[in-house]
Amino acid sequence: MAGAVDGDTNTMVGAVAGDSRTMAGAVDRDTNTMVGAVAGDSRTMAGAVDGDTNTMVGAVAGNSNTMVAAIAGDSNTMAGAVADDSRTIIMQRLAELTALDAQFADPPLGTPALPATWLDVLYLSTENESTKVELVPNGYQMAPVVAARRMTRHDSVKSALELTLDVSKLNWKYEPGDAFFIAGENDRAEVQGLIDRLNLTDIADRPFQLMLKEGTLKRKAAVPDYIRHRTIRKVFTYDLDIRSPPKKALLRAMAECCSEQQQTLRLLQLCSRQGSATYMQLMHLRQLRPTFLDVLNAFPSCQPSLVCLLEGLGKLAPRPYSISSSPLSKPGLVTFVFNKVIYDGFSGGRMHGVCTSWLDALTVQLQTGPKKSPHDCVSSTVEQLASLNIRLTPKIPVQLRHNQHFRLPDDSSRSVIMLGPGTGIAPFVGFLQQIEALRTKYTNHNFGKTWLFYGCRHKERDYLYRKELANFLTTGTLTTLSESFSRDTPEDDTTPRYIQDNIRLHAAEFVRWLTDYEALVYVCGDAKNMAVGIMRTVVEVYADVRGVSEEEARSRIEKMQQDKLYKQDVWT
Repeated sequence: MAGAVDGDTNTMVGAVAGDSRTMAGAVDRDTNTMVGAVAGDSRTMAGAVDGDTNTMVGAVAGNSNTMVAAIAGDSNTMAGAVADDSRTIIMQRLAELTALDAQFADPPLGTPALPATWLDVLYLSTENESTKVELVPNGYQMAPVVAARRMTRHDSVKSALELTLDVSKLNWKYEPGDAFFIAGENDRAEVQGLIDRLNLTDIADRPFQLMLKEGTLKRKAAVPDYIRHRTIRKVFTYDLDIRSPPKKALLRAMAECCSEQQQTLRLLQLCSRQGSATYMQLMHLRQLRPTFLDVLNAFPSCQPSLVCLLEGLGKLAPRPYSISSSPLSKPGLVTFVFNKVIYDGFSGGRMHGVCTSWLDALTVQLQTGPKKSPHDCVSSTVEQLASLNIRLTPKIPVQLRHNQHFRLPDDSSRSVIMLGPGTGIAPFVGFLQQIEALRTKYTNHNFGKTWLFYGCRHKERDYLYRKELANFLTTGTLTTLSESFSRDTPEDDTTPRYIQDNIRLHAAEFVRWLTDYEALVYVCGDAKNMAVGIMRTVVEVYADVRGVSEEEARSRIEKMQQDKLYKQDVWT
């Protein structure tokens, strides 16, 4: 996958106000060197409304001085620079989350049974063998980051970053089209906010022993292998997903931890059978879903134990990234490109993806290219550390993931069509590097044609690998390049804005490549919209050019998929 989907997107709690700056932290796991620090007297706001009282409960973030905002009665005052319209929307979201639903008042709630607890924690005065862990997760290796390049202009909608890893000592045997996982870490400020909200500050760095609870009723009980660390801070930083909304089982357990009856009942409603639709609506709207800390803040009387969270929070999932290089072109090196994930959060403010913002912060001193966007507040804090002559040797934990179904054909004389907007271009840059290296080595060999369909918003702002593609055209490695820019002013009505437009514009030639050249088709990018749209367009132009029904055309393209002639590497 090109450009990680924090699809389970990791969200930063809080909004930056005034001249305040937000903490960004990262650790070089070999050296345990702290990269991030709070600059100035930053004040991070995180709040939630408590049912009918409309009480805003603030969450403390990092070592920053957290502002506790209160909205009581008719007061319209909110800490931080939140616009009136935004305030109304935030209040509406919080009210929907916390307000009791009257329709559930009469019939008994179909709540799930309280999960059986199975873990126990024993705090220790000092570390012992049971609390020591390997620095690198099982199956992962540490790869030094040797280069970082900003790929987009400061005024682009999305900021893209290309990183280069030294894998010469990892014994990786990869091919273009392969991917790898990165085991990232949660934002330090958000971790501290959770620790403070749970009143665990005094014991956050105290080692503990994790064991099975004596007499537990849970079947096949085991200590989760993904909980590797043995202090609260490290578990919240490296092991647990603290950003996603709580699952129903955790909500059920949290209901037992409230001192206010109304909050208990609301949590029971949300995890009940009758509340399933409400739960899905509130917890799984992609850009507006609450984080776990948002939910905690919305129910201030809820004080779950550490064991409750160890059992109820899921694993901090590694993020997959497509490799955008060829081992023939760059021996011992791997490059990948990603968009830094930034989106609106449930409680207001801009949220930053866990892995992408961590990678940005970790590599800020290596970054070259166009100047950074003024909105990159997380990394800009780390950038200030550079002026203090703090130097890093950034390394990240990685694990190779072979992608056998998304490879160049064994027969290099076969033609290929590649379609990838935005960071979906990543594997195709690796494809073209591989083809160019082979063309250089085997000068008398007959190589197939290559056609790349690429799209982005603006030609001058966010065109990824523009110079590289121009060079591939010059050398003949890339036969045809069809570009589309969705937000640029079109020259005329025929100017393609999207990849689908370019397919239609070149319909006859596109279908000729499929039929006469028997070209393989590769699609990389978003599964929900882009991949579906491209498939629909390919069916449409095939039917039109070949003079067959849409049903027959669809059967033909589906047959290509079955025969591995139409390949997709997509993500949600």
